[in-house]
Amino acid sequence: MIKLRDKTYKIILLIALLVFALLPYFTSGFWTRLVTSIFLYAILAQGLNIIAGFTGYAAFGNMIFFGLGGYTVGILMVKAGIPFFPSLVAAGVVGIIAAISVGMPLLRLKGHYFALASLGAAEGLRQIMDNLTGLCGGAMGLTLPQMAGKPAQVNLSFYYLIFILLLVFFAATYLISKNRVGYALKAIKANEEAADAMGINTTLYKIVAWAISGIFTAVAGGIYAYWFTFIEPATVFDVMIVVKLFVILLLGGVGTVMGPLYGAFIFEGISEIVWSRFLNLHMGILGIIVILIVFFIPNGLIDMVRRGFRVRAILDTIREEKV
Repeated sequence: MIKLRDKTYKIILLIALLVFALLPYFTSGFWTRLVTSIFLYAILAQGLNIIAGFTGYAAFGNMIFFGLGGYTVGILMVKAGIPFFPSLVAAGVVGIIAAISVGMPLLRLKGHYFALASLGAAEGLRQIMDNLTGLCGGAMGLTLPQMAGKPAQVNLSFYYLIFILLLVFFAATYLISKNRVGYALKAIKANEEAADAMGINTTLYKIVAWAISGIFTAVAGGIYAYWFTFIEPATVFDVMIVVKLFVILLLGGVGTVMGPLYGAFIFEGISEIVWSRFLNLHMGILGIIVILIVFFIPNGLIDMVRRGFRVRAILDTIREEKV
């Protein structure tokens, strides 16, 4: 958390909550949909933050849970006729089970070995989904039923659903960061061998971290599927989404509670501005902007705020990174 005075920070937080709670009533449908997308990416980034930011394991395979969450909701709604909310709960359960099942073997690996193994697991699952034509629609994808109501009402419903889940997940992350689980994860990130020597069950805590990450990501995947009413393996298992989430974490602040939200606003805001003004060159320009931001603010926006946005602070941070 940003080290401002507690009273001031609480006032700012309450004002922000009030603004976002009333935002759809004062903006157009475009801005409501854009902020909804930002909130969704913030949830996904927070899920990655638990395993990558707090624990120090670069989980490039986190799209496993996103895809499974989406397909769980899609299959239950289309094939079994189960309503959305029970299907969403099932998606969260599937995310936990998948994280434990995949985590038990993969989390014994470290560093780039774990990153590559998790990426390979996600790609392998994508190939399986491509061939499950009868159940998942295969490469042709799966079409979900649309939410009843006018487009404006549907957008409003998804806005508040994702906004509420954002508050719940970020509150859960804050509580985790302040209890023994969070301290154990940070100890593992700092020095896993030392944490193990101190009596911390590192394997158990790593699996718990990925399970928490799995439920965040799977629930977001389930909402994504119902919101867009169509999913396919190439989309929900796309590794570029994870790359985008890592950039969001770097921009906001890795291992911080609010960093994923700040990073999502920065990245999506820049992306929208660049895309609207430079349609044919937006990816290249966006990449250059991200490189510059990461180079000058390597520890994220929260660290920059702590240092007071001073040029000298930026140079000191860069020197620290080089050392």
